[in-house]
Amino acid sequence: MKICGCCDRPIRDGEKYTTHPIAGSSYGGDTVYRHVDPCTPVPIQTTQASIRH
Repeated sequence: MKICGCCDRPIRDGEKYTTHPIAGSSYGGDTVYRHVDPCTPVPIQTTQASIRH
């Protein structure tokens, strides 16, 4: 199963997607798949859930 590197959702049969190869120096590398149609990116947490002052 292919997972979109932008929204972390599966890419189903028949959906259009692009591939982005990533070269690795210590291993063979990897391929990232992304939906062709715009998808909603996964939110990224940039701070801890609770900040104590």
